[in-house]
Amino acid sequence: MRNILLIVILFHSSFLKGQEVISNLVSNPILKSNKVLVKQNKSAITLPFFDDFSYNSSSANIDLWQQSSVFINQTYPINPVTIGVATFDGLDQFGFARDFAQNNPSEPSDTLLSQQIDLSVVDTAYLMFYFQGKGMGDAPQNQDRLVLEFLNDTLGWEEIWIANGQSMQEFEKVIELISESKFLHNAFQFRFRNYATLSGNFDHWHIDYIKLDAFINPNDTIKLNDVSFVYAAPSFLKRYEQMPWTHFKNNEAAEMNDTAAIFLRNNGASINVDYHYNIYENDVNIAHYPTLGPTRNVSVFDFDSVGNFEFTNPPISINSSVFSSLFPDSVSFLVQHVIGTGQEDNKFNDTLYYQQEFNSSFAYDDGTAESAYGINTIGAKLAYQFKLNRPDTLRAIQMYFPQMLDSVNHIPFYLTVWDNNGGQPGNIIHQQLVYPEHTENGEFHYYYLDSLFQLIGTFYVGWEQTTSDLLNIGLDKNKLANDYMFYNIGSVWNNSAYPGAWMIRPIVNMEEVVLSQVELKQNSFILYPNPAKQEINILLNSTDNLISIYNLQGMLVKQLFVDDKKCKVNTANLPSGMYVVEINNEKNRSFQKFIIE
Repeated sequence: MRNILLIVILFHSSFLKGQEVISNLVSNPILKSNKVLVKQNKSAITLPFFDDFSYNSSSANIDLWQQSSVFINQTYPINPVTIGVATFDGLDQFGFARDFAQNNPSEPSDTLLSQQIDLSVVDTAYLMFYFQGKGMGDAPQNQDRLVLEFLNDTLGWEEIWIANGQSMQEFEKVIELISESKFLHNAFQFRFRNYATLSGNFDHWHIDYIKLDAFINPNDTIKLNDVSFVYAAPSFLKRYEQMPWTHFKNNEAAEMNDTAAIFLRNNGASINVDYHYNIYENDVNIAHYPTLGPTRNVSVFDFDSVGNFEFTNPPISINSSVFSSLFPDSVSFLVQHVIGTGQEDNKFNDTLYYQQEFNSSFAYDDGTAESAYGINTIGAKLAYQFKLNRPDTLRAIQMYFPQMLDSVNHIPFYLTVWDNNGGQPGNIIHQQLVYPEHTENGEFHYYYLDSLFQLIGTFYVGWEQTTSDLLNIGLDKNKLANDYMFYNIGSVWNNSAYPGAWMIRPIVNMEEVVLSQVELKQNSFILYPNPAKQEINILLNSTDNLISIYNLQGMLVKQLFVDDKKCKVNTANLPSGMYVVEINNEKNRSFQKFIIE
């Protein structure tokens, strides 16, 4: 039904006012490399059973779960009980749509099945969990549902609890007492299942903080006795998630945040909490907060009383000199946030990590898309603002186009660069015709500029459309860059009305080779001789390849299409120096360096 409605809207787009359009994704590339999670423990788990999904993995813990096709993440929930949730949707365990030809509006999709648990030793047990519909994702419709089922002593599944589709801003607690003898056996299992639209990343349910234990008294289920981080660690940069080291160095005070936005949630535990952060470069601790003493002690009151706790009085300070390095071009720092809590508090959700990257690209996004963004108007323009701290050369633009139901990789657009006009895009200073490149693995596509030029100050990168089709750039809904996101469907530039960050990253560099940021897959093809003089020979693993040669400045100097597994490329007209060969075909993209003498 969703697909039919979308087709109708797009078919009649000429009758609609030109506008921004947000679309749900149809895949989840993070799950693409997952292995099938089916493991049965040799012996039943003893009580208590507990999982709050606070670990850094997209897959569920195989020691607790016999089978899982859910997505473990920190980006889809709103105000989770503890950081990390299990998300149910319309995708399979590898992140692909289950059924594009779905007959019913809502069908079974994901399953989260526990290992066997021994309940024979208790008279009464309780299963407690928290759930949320939609969050930052897609709202499950009324016919969609989330169900909980128990395995009885005759190995039959019984439906115990059900929630119909709804949009929720907070998590709701559910408690199920288990006292019937048919469930109190030594091979008890429970499972969650959802019913959803199976043609994409739709109908999200999020589950957090699952606990199964012996029921002694009602106080067991009132408080969780746990203080946790709520959201992923933030960038220490004021404007960007990441930026080039050459533009950060000597501009630290202007580019660094003064404070770190860290949120905690007290779920009925002691209010006495210690906090500190460390910064590491190459495993060496180079900075610590607080500067005086090992930790900072704060009072974190219960969530039911004050909501999430944020460090505001005083805030967590960031010294502008915490990032320092002898490396001249790019560097990476590991930021570790730690809270110290009561002895009985769950420790798995008490540490956060953030990799602060400084390379050759500017980025507002965190690298993960929750939706796709497009404009349904021919000639529409999209422009993203970036600011240089020194003159530099724009060499390439990275864009992430997630795979959608209707591919638009045959529809060209003008990759465009503008100068600045009073805080909005001004004159066009570069355009080239390119095509959207959809990726299955969540990686950005590199658009190399066919001419290089120097930029100063503020500039804008984006596109001008040739049709009214939605190009659907990735939209990161967990970062807010709307002050720098502009679109134009006529003659006026406006800021985007949809909160988030477009997944577009310009690469600037005065000296380095842009292609050095891409992994060189040396074994994908054979190139000889190297060094070369008049020509090079290339032996390929497949036919139908596009061969491109770039110089050290990232400029395309030669390109040809070959339909054989071997070819000769004339290099006599190329100056001496180092070059990079790119081999591009339907299956992959690989690179190799060579020298012309």
